[in-house]
Amino acid sequence: MSLIASQTLTMTVASLKMYFRDRQALFWSLLLPMLFMVIFGLMDFGAFGRVDMGIADLADNAESRGVVAALEGIDALNVSYDPDRESARSAVEDGDIDVALVIPAGFGPSDDPVALEVLFNEARPRESGVGFSVLRQVLDELSFSMTGARRLFVIEPTPAGDRDLRYIDFLMPGIVAMSIMQMGLFSVAFAFVQLKRQGVLRRLLATPMRPASFIFAYVVTRLTVSVLQTGVLVGVAVLFFGVQIAGNPLTLLLLALVGGAVFVSLGFAVSGWAKNEQVAAPIANVIALPMIFLSGVFFPRDAMPDVLGVVTDYLPLSYLADSMRSVSVDGAALTSQWAGLLGLAAWLVVSYAVAIKLFRWE
Repeated sequence: MSLIASQTLTMTVASLKMYFRDRQALFWSLLLPMLFMVIFGLMDFGAFGRVDMGIADLADNAESRGVVAALEGIDALNVSYDPDRESARSAVEDGDIDVALVIPAGFGPSDDPVALEVLFNEARPRESGVGFSVLRQVLDELSFSMTGARRLFVIEPTPAGDRDLRYIDFLMPGIVAMSIMQMGLFSVAFAFVQLKRQGVLRRLLATPMRPASFIFAYVVTRLTVSVLQTGVLVGVAVLFFGVQIAGNPLTLLLLALVGGAVFVSLGFAVSGWAKNEQVAAPIANVIALPMIFLSGVFFPRDAMPDVLGVVTDYLPLSYLADSMRSVSVDGAALTSQWAGLLGLAAWLVVSYAVAIKLFRWE
């Protein structure tokens, strides 16, 4: 065996021994993929969740009851009933249902196709699309059974609400919240682990500078970046995508400040626990990645199974994303977001206590 081959083999064996002797790195490298498998297995993205459909049957005749019965027999729909159009519209606007079918009085066969109004939530395009497809199929089958070929009914989509809400309006607050989490958690965790490994923090203790001053400056810097980051992302969404901010933009900046404090504290906790970057990366990912998928960043959380909903309601990213979305989309005031602020405050206390317990200068 040549000298180069021998050296390569020796270093490979030594590297394998070092990795498998690092119990923390080994533990997290196994836990992280297992965690993803469990999460995505429970969520079952391949099987689309049920669409909440309201029905306002203003005709209440044999034909309308036939449509209702056909819709009740479809597993993809969770059917509820509204006494009139306005009740159905309010339910869609409030997010209680995804779509609402309004069957007009006198519904039945006629010479011209009958238009059925379908109210839909523009912030839920996927659910609305499934609802439209199911309705078209049911109405076409009903038309065929009555006439043999001619289409008797057509769908008239009507957005619910005064605002022209789009998916980007729903997405923007979630993306802002996610960026705040990533900046606070990853930047602090990786930076301080590296500073400890290089001995910078240990040497800092020998200088006249007080450690508290160093930590304070670091935290203020990260929180300032959180606020600036929020302003830039919101500005891009408004200028390039036409997003309308219904609430006070300053409220969004204040929420960014509070949320940034929570995730900076979590970053300090991770940096105190992890011995090196190899351990810090999977720990930070175990904290961040599940929240990205489970906290309503990209899609509404009510599409998740109930077993996950119980947990996701109390995640810090859920509190931040929901509060920001209420301000941006619904125009909510800061005083109405006390539940989200209390949740973030509780996480701040817990994460700060954990960070104090775990943080080490060496």
